[in-house]
Amino acid sequence: MGYGSGGGGPPVGLQFNVTSCPAPFIDASLFPPTGGDISARFCAAPAPGLICCLPCPISDWVFSDKFAHQASSANYVGILTLILNSILLLTYVVLPEEKSHRHYLSIGLTLSLILLSIAFIIPLGTKPDECFNEITPDNMHTDMSCAWTGALFSLGFMGAVVWILLRSIWTALRIVFDFKRTELFKWVSISLGVGLPILFLVIVMPVAGVSYRLYNVCIPNGQAAFNSWFIWLLLFSALSTVILILTILYCLWKFALSALAKGRGGGAGFGHVSSTSQDTTSSTGMAAPGSKPTVRAVRRKKRVEWARIKRVLYLQWRTILLAFVVLNETIFFGLVFVQQTAAIEQSSRGITASDAEWGLCLIETGGDVNACLPLSGGLGLSEPRVVATLLLAATLGIIVFLLMLRSSMFTGWYELMRNPRQLLKLFNPRRPSVGSQDFIMQGSPKHISLNIPLGSEEIERPLQSPNTQTRHALGLDQSVSGRGEHDLEEAKLHDEESLDEKGLRHEDKVLV
Repeated sequence: MGYGSGGGGPPVGLQFNVTSCPAPFIDASLFPPTGGDISARFCAAPAPGLICCLPCPISDWVFSDKFAHQASSANYVGILTLILNSILLLTYVVLPEEKSHRHYLSIGLTLSLILLSIAFIIPLGTKPDECFNEITPDNMHTDMSCAWTGALFSLGFMGAVVWILLRSIWTALRIVFDFKRTELFKWVSISLGVGLPILFLVIVMPVAGVSYRLYNVCIPNGQAAFNSWFIWLLLFSALSTVILILTILYCLWKFALSALAKGRGGGAGFGHVSSTSQDTTSSTGMAAPGSKPTVRAVRRKKRVEWARIKRVLYLQWRTILLAFVVLNETIFFGLVFVQQTAAIEQSSRGITASDAEWGLCLIETGGDVNACLPLSGGLGLSEPRVVATLLLAATLGIIVFLLMLRSSMFTGWYELMRNPRQLLKLFNPRRPSVGSQDFIMQGSPKHISLNIPLGSEEIERPLQSPNTQTRHALGLDQSVSGRGEHDLEEAKLHDEESLDEKGLRHEDKVLV
């Protein structure tokens, strides 16, 4: 058997003495050479000048009777996926940030999964015929349902992979490089998360197109689709997984350094501080400018760094799991895609012996699919693998919903139901007027200075961390007499957490 209108010749050693196409095969000359996906026809030339094709859809002939029922379950799973992700998106919009943990990376991923789920739902309403005529499948030019499902499938699947890649990059930047330019990364991520899926959609639709092949959801097809769409899908999925694996290895390395520092914590090296440094420290209250950090300070710095990495890694376990899930689904989808493309190229060379044996079985049994099923080979495709791929693609949104679910979301919705007036804050964010307040609190007037203007009475002080403020209140920073240089270094490590670091901790906590 062979794909396309031309088909392929019989293999060496097999002779066919036919002048017309035996049932269930149909003569291709009865149909025009245009309209639908001509390359998806399953045809062969059993004799010179005669081209016989298998009726459309091909899945009815190469798969068992259970395939249609099992594959259609993916459409109904898409309904559940759409409902759950719509609830998740509504949670991000309605609930406050501390309850919903909304983040632009999570919102982008949720929107992509909604588009993917709609692609599976559309066939339930349109009930596409899948075939342009008796031997030719429909494509995006001949069936509107095919055009929409193919576009949404391509856009949603690529979008989900790109957003998960961005989450992986963000995790690596925070853990490995302690990246703090969150605003820059935000706008770069939004540009890539929206732009890349649209770019690949604009490329794959005119270059490769989408058509019905094995299911009622159209997918990109052919070698052109492999080069312009699928290879990038696989590359982005693999890249996100590799980035997270390297990040985990980095964490293990930091853990080893931290454990080594703890193991040597009782060494005598803590007290090796020169008398000059001690005198300088005692007299000035701070470490000498050219002095080196002590062993204890270095080891404590490693432990502080590991604590930061451990915190970020713990908060990003969902991203790590998501990357592996998407890679697994992409590999499944890739196996089906590659096998289908390979079957097309192989069949274009002519009828193989196994194809001829299967075709003869269909002729002899009058088109009994179940009797000839062991000989079909599914066009080189595994029926369980095809069904699993469809179900995995449809359930991806459910998996993401379960991973992003937080107990605080339930608390937030419960509080909102008890006090629906909180919704008014979303549409009227202005502060209430004085007349609408129940109580008016008026503070005591400031002390009026005759020499200093009123607005300048409060002297601005440099911003200090909570640890520095505590020591200042207790008077511990007034005198450092008798304290070693390592104690000062340890104190500095306590003060490392600035307002920027607090903002990054909040960013990590929000991102699920």
